[in-house]
Amino acid sequence: MTMTDRQYYADCWLSRTDDHDGEIKQLKIRKDSIIESLSGVGKYDDKAVHGGSDSNPTEAKNIEYSLICERIERLERKVAIENARTMEVIDKVKDSKLRGMMIARYINHFSWRKVGELYHYAKSSSYNYRAECLNAVAPFVPKEAFIPDNKFKSLKVCTKLD
Repeated sequence: MTMTDRQYYADCWLSRTDDHDGEIKQLKIRKDSIIESLSGVGKYDDKAVHGGSDSNPTEAKNIEYSLICERIERLERKVAIENARTMEVIDKVKDSKLRGMMIARYINHFSWRKVGELYHYAKSSSYNYRAECLNAVAPFVPKEAFIPDNKFKSLKVCTKLD
């Protein structure tokens, strides 16, 4: 396996929660829009779970709100567990600057471009510091990440980007 392949599989394993982070953000936007739409209807208790017929728009929105809250909680728990595993791997890298960059990218879900801005790198050098981070962390990434057919336990399916 080449170093480029190792970087690719390490990046896939480390990025496995990115999709969930995006979904959580979208669900929170939807949740806020439900709260806003109900604000004119009357006092809304965001802890309540209301049952009833879908013919009542307020009750239907309350049910949708509850389901969204439950989905957010499940995803946040899953992401927290996976982020803990990711931190265990990142913490093994000796260079504190590389660790900080990887935390910004893989835990805080910043783009590599944003990471470069945080560390005052030129945009054109983003590939270099990304490669440096991945080379430093690849030896510590679980072996399961380097099996090409691995679907990362349904968290994310990697597709090689050129």
